[in-house]
Amino acid sequence: MKQKHRNLDVIHHGLVLISDGKGRGRPSRLLLTKDQISIQIPSDAVIDEVSVAPEDTSTRHIVIKKRKDGGGLGLSIRGGDHNSNFPIVISKIFPDMPADETKQLFVGDAIVEVNGIAVDGKSHDEVVEMLKSEDDEVTLGVRHFTQITPYLKPASSLQPGRSGSALDKLYEPNTWKSAMKAHSDLGLYEKKSSTAHHSSMGTLDRDDGKWKTISTIPLPMAYLTRYLWGTDNLRQHAFELRAVDGTSSGVIHCEDSRALELWLMKIHQHINHLNQKSIKMSNKYLHQSEQITYIGWVNEHLTEEASVDPKQRWEPRFLILKGGDICLFETPPLNSDDLGKCLNLYKCYDVAVKQVPDDMRRLDKRDNCLWVETALGEEVKHYLAFESPQMMERFEAAYYRCVHTTINAMQTRTFACSFEGRPSGLVFDIKQGISLYDIPTKSYAWQYRFRDLHSSSDDGKVLVQLVFNDDRSLDPKKLETKDMECEEVLTVVYNLQAFLLAKIVAVDPEFLKQNPLQ
Repeated sequence: MKQKHRNLDVIHHGLVLISDGKGRGRPSRLLLTKDQISIQIPSDAVIDEVSVAPEDTSTRHIVIKKRKDGGGLGLSIRGGDHNSNFPIVISKIFPDMPADETKQLFVGDAIVEVNGIAVDGKSHDEVVEMLKSEDDEVTLGVRHFTQITPYLKPASSLQPGRSGSALDKLYEPNTWKSAMKAHSDLGLYEKKSSTAHHSSMGTLDRDDGKWKTISTIPLPMAYLTRYLWGTDNLRQHAFELRAVDGTSSGVIHCEDSRALELWLMKIHQHINHLNQKSIKMSNKYLHQSEQITYIGWVNEHLTEEASVDPKQRWEPRFLILKGGDICLFETPPLNSDDLGKCLNLYKCYDVAVKQVPDDMRRLDKRDNCLWVETALGEEVKHYLAFESPQMMERFEAAYYRCVHTTINAMQTRTFACSFEGRPSGLVFDIKQGISLYDIPTKSYAWQYRFRDLHSSSDDGKVLVQLVFNDDRSLDPKKLETKDMECEEVLTVVYNLQAFLLAKIVAVDPEFLKQNPLQ
């Protein structure tokens, strides 16, 4: 007798709908363990595929060509009642009919236009008449109606004794819950207490005879996103998980926002935990000056020139802080050789990391964004977005530590400049502060502590101005202004910021939580 394989560390599990993002999906079960997610489908195949709208929130225009012998479009619609808040929705598509032959229409699509005329406010009968146009073809404008459950077409076997479409209950608010209850009544997933869904399932069978595992997604360095691929459009109650080898979970549709948040929280926690273990393992073989302090996925906004598809403006990047380096990769490095194959590498003190405020300065609708500005000018900077505020906070904390450690190890940097027409060296020293070394006399012209710095400015080209608080100054405000000309203005400015940041982290690291870099 074949012994069942038991998974003893299932932490979270639940019923979801998994689709390919192109309109076909099926009910499934997810099992989350410490290091992977297993995707299961009913082993007795009592659940057929269901129709879900494509992963696109914009209006799609589909042309249906009528047959010369008549016969209609081959679709049914529901909705349009004046007393209903629901749109006109395609409730059925008949096989081998014109609508079906387009391969672009799906049960649950909301019809917003017929031949360029909006249907908003029109009754069901009026829309039917519009669809009966005498023209040889009809152009429909359709859109995914995100408030309607993606559970649009359960198999008829789930509703014994009933005939006709399952969309008879499409407009009921508990459609998804009713469908899950139908699964439960048929024994398609185990009975559990109200708290069992959120606690450890130590004795849960991975393959219990009713469910069959069809795929597993390893969590180490996995990529988790709620966004439609390459865009700033959020999926409604859905997410996608991709393994480090590119294996995808498909689009996972959750029951509601609470279920979604719970899945995201638990998956993020385990990915982060596993990433920390990877960091510790890697650091055993790296020199102290090359220690890794952060790894994780981020998304980079592409310029029109860099984007192959104008609609795909975001690209995943794997971000690593290693020693004093900020490294961006296309894919996670899996060995020491891969660490040298990054797309971009910058010293943490030669860049400025700035949060993007939640206002018109954002490039699009994505949240949790920051700029990484380099000393190479405005043409070389990176606009990055994290999937959650917590992920951005973890990166910022690691970045602050990275700068603090690197600057303290470096201690001092000197930049060639000209002060009052004399060749000089502008010196930043973590202990001594800011000073100017006069080369002809081989002596220091002036020196200030970092806390004496009142303000700084530059023209982005050659001029740098530093203003210091100075009780000895003849200025009524007791401010002393120092103007210098430097060839590497941005490098000077970013290094000054790095030294100031290192001093802040050493004295009051909590200050940066209330005053993020902008």
